[in-house]
Amino acid sequence: FPEPDPKPDDADAESYSQFLGKLEAKDVGVWIDYAIMLMFGGIPWQAYFQRVLSSRTVSVAKTLSFCAGFGCFAAAIPSVVIGLITMNTDWPATEYARKLVKDDYKLAVPLCLLYLTPPAVAFIGLGAVSAAVMSSTDSSILGVSTMFTRNVFVNVFYPGASDRVTVWFLRFIVIINTIIAMLIAIFVKTVYGLYLICSDLVFILLFPHLVMVVHFPRRTNKYGMVCGFFVALLLRVLSGEPVLKYNAIIKYAGYEEPEYYEDGSIEKYGKQLFPFRNLIMALNFLITLSVTWLSEFIFERFPWTKEYDFLDALSAPVDVITTQPEGKQSDKESAAL
Repeated sequence: FPEPDPKPDDADAESYSQFLGKLEAKDVGVWIDYAIMLMFGGIPWQAYFQRVLSSRTVSVAKTLSFCAGFGCFAAAIPSVVIGLITMNTDWPATEYARKLVKDDYKLAVPLCLLYLTPPAVAFIGLGAVSAAVMSSTDSSILGVSTMFTRNVFVNVFYPGASDRVTVWFLRFIVIINTIIAMLIAIFVKTVYGLYLICSDLVFILLFPHLVMVVHFPRRTNKYGMVCGFFVALLLRVLSGEPVLKYNAIIKYAGYEEPEYYEDGSIEKYGKQLFPFRNLIMALNFLITLSVTWLSEFIFERFPWTKEYDFLDALSAPVDVITTQPEGKQSDKESAAL
């Protein structure tokens, strides 16, 4: 249904310059950083590898993975089309009655549905968007709360927790995560920026550990993973984040200093031009391997130190994830999944 209202006749080729960008030499590191992050940062997402590990065979997991890639590409086409329509519409000639500014671009979908489609289509379209957002939100909050309760509260802090205690703690964590999500929604003005931050943290913190657990399970243990995780998290926090509106403490090569107004308020936050995300991810790998080797060396060289294995890394090593090439999985594998 959405069709662009033609722009005035005096619109020329210059009007379409907004669709063309330019890659500055100083931004090459940023593009490389984001390109690698977006390629590998999507792998450790729970929504993906949970389905991969639950696949009946390896061939099914591969098929789902390749189809998902094409599916994501196809799902992006409507968004691109709506964006093009939004940019090519003469909005002052519509009921919106004014030109779009940069802050209006994030409203492209609701504006197109509201002003460029019949009322019935707008009603159904906006309802579908609202339902999709609410569905994703509640499933995400429940998923992260369940993972935190199971993997942190039960496995680390309270292994003997009863089902009743676990359920009540899960309810408490759901409330806490809901409050955090609400505060983020109020104070962070860009949804795309939040997606980038999520992919950023998953790439830096979880991608190295997923690779180690799947491909090199005997070369890592809990001490290495814990140290790598928290050091990488600390480095990432200290590297600054314009989306969350704070400047970097650690400034890598080529750092762009923040710009200020005359009254001292920030006009533009600082920007890292060095591919620091890949650097921190690589450091996570190295720290995990180094601390694992060091802890195992200490435990083997000085047997009396095994008494202080407070993470229980010796008695509960990382298990190898295996799947059968074809056919049904074994009972042991099915139970584990």
